[in-house]
Amino acid sequence: MKGKPKFKVGDEVCFEWKKETKVGVVWVVGAYGTLNEPNDVSYDIFVEKENMLYKHFTEKLVKPYINAN
Repeated sequence: MKGKPKFKVGDEVCFEWKKETKVGVVWVVGAYGTLNEPNDVSYDIFVEKENMLYKHFTEKLVKPYINAN
């Protein structure tokens, strides 16, 4: 939902990328949508083990990460 993000900077989340589940930390919250998805919150997510920042993931693609350990 535009303007009301589920996650905040620092939250640990997971998402699918090329049929693989990635776990990372929210670095940027695009609370007011993106050019391609103007009505959906988006996130930039940093995956530390890859030293990679994944950008512009819409909220519907991001889930809270629950560590089973």
